Amino acid sequence: MYSRERLNEKAQVIKMDDLLLQKIAGEFGTPLYVYDGDRIESQYRRLKGMLPKEFNVYYSLKSNPTLGIAGLFRGLGSGIEVASAGELYLALQAGFDPRDIIFTSPGKTREELEYAVEHQIYSINIESIAEAELINQIGSLRSRQINVAIRINPDFNLSGAGIKMAGVPTQFGIDQSQLAEAFQSLKSLSFVKIIGIHVYTGTQMLSTQNILANMEAIIKLALELAEQYQFKLEFLDLGGGFGVPYFPGEAPFDETGLRQGMAAVWDTYRNQLPGGVNMAVESGRYLTAESGVFLTQILYTKECKGLKYAVCDGGSNQHANSAFLGRHIRNNFPMHVLGKHELPTELTVVGPLCTPTDVIGQKVMLPAVTPGDIISIDKSGAYGLSNSPLFFLSHPLPAEVVHYQNKTVIIRERGKLEDFVKGQSFIPEMTPLANS
Repeated sequence: MYSRERLNEKAQVIKMDDLLLQKIAGEFGTPLYVYDGDRIESQYRRLKGMLPKEFNVYYSLKSNPTLGIAGLFRGLGSGIEVASAGELYLALQAGFDPRDIIFTSPGKTREELEYAVEHQIYSINIESIAEAELINQIGSLRSRQINVAIRINPDFNLSGAGIKMAGVPTQFGIDQSQLAEAFQSLKSLSFVKIIGIHVYTGTQMLSTQNILANMEAIIKLALELAEQYQFKLEFLDLGGGFGVPYFPGEAPFDETGLRQGMAAVWDTYRNQLPGGVNMAVESGRYLTAESGVFLTQILYTKECKGLKYAVCDGGSNQHANSAFLGRHIRNNFPMHVLGKHELPTELTVVGPLCTPTDVIGQKVMLPAVTPGDIISIDKSGAYGLSNSPLFFLSHPLPAEVVHYQNKTVIIRERGKLEDFVKGQSFIPEMTPLANS
C-alpha cells in the first residue's frame, strides 16, 4: 500500500487541527474515526529511536486491526504481532512477510495453529505444554519442525502497569516455577523447535524506570534459561506496554531517559547474548492511541433533573473505552468540541443507545453546545472500534479514515443496515412470504 519512496518524502505535512477535522467530518459523515498517519509514522520512528538499533518493533495488531494502518506499519519496516487467525489473515493481506509475524494468544485452536504453520510464520508464542503438544502433532503431519517461543509468567513483575499480565495468577504463559517440568516435556517433542522466550508483564506503563527494570529482568531470565536448559536463544520478545497519558495527573514516560537507559542495558548484556539474536518489543497503544480521534455529532441537547446532556450519533457500542464499559472506576477520555473555545460548562455526553451505560463523557467541561456540533474524543487511535460491542442495538459501523501526507483516504467504509442480517437465515417454517 505504501512505498518506501513515499514514506521518505519530505513534503510539508498539514497537522490535523479542528478545521481539517470539520472538513473531514463533512465529507465522510459521523460517527467517524480519523487517524493521523503522519503521527503514527513519527511515533514509530520515536520508539525505534529510543531502542538500540539491533531491536525490532512488532506492531500489536489488536490495537487497531485495519488494513490501512497495518499496511502503513509494514511500509515503515515493522514486524507484526497477531492474536487470532483473523488477525493473521489481515496481516498477510496487508503484505507482511510471514517471517515478520509472531502469534500470541492463550487459547489458539487447532485450526488457528494449522493456519499459522501453513504460512510458516516466524514464531508461535506458546502458552502451555498442551499447546506445544498440539503443535508437535501438526508438525509431525508435515514432517518439519515448528518455531516456538515460550511465553513465561515470571515470578517478578516490575512493570508498575495498571493492567498486570504476569507475576500474578493469569491465563497467560507458563509459570516460572513450572519451567523445569515444561522443558523436560518439550525435549520429547521432535517437531517443536524452541527459538526463544516471550514475557509480557503489563500494559500502559508510564514509568521509565519500571520499563527499564522490567526489560533488564527479562533479559537476565532469558540468559539463565538458555544456559540452564541448553537451547539457542534466537528470539527474545521483551513485550512492551509503553503507555500514553490519558487522564489528569498522568504524564508521558521520559523518552530521553528510556533511550539512555536502554543503551546502558544493551551495553551490559549484548555480549552475553548470541550474535544475531532477534531482540523484539511489541507496541500498539503507544504507536496509535494519540494519532486517532472519534468524531460524533450532537443530535439533541436536553436537561434532566439538573443535569445537561448532549445526545450524540455515536456511543459506547463504537467506543467502549470512552464509556469505561467493564471497568470498576469511571474516568473521561480527553475531548473537545470542534471549533469552539468559549468558557466551559458541565455536560454529560451520551450516545444513542437504549441503555444507561451509554455515557461517553460524564460531567465533562465543554463549551456551550448546540445540535450539529461535533465532539472529538481524543487519543482514540488504539482499542477504540476494535474493543467495542459493535453489534449491540444494530447501529452501522462508523467509517474509518486516515489523513496521511496531506491526503485523506477511507480505510473502512461506513456500515450498512443489511450488514446485520449478513450470514443469517430464517427457521424454514417462519420464512416470510415474498413481498410481505
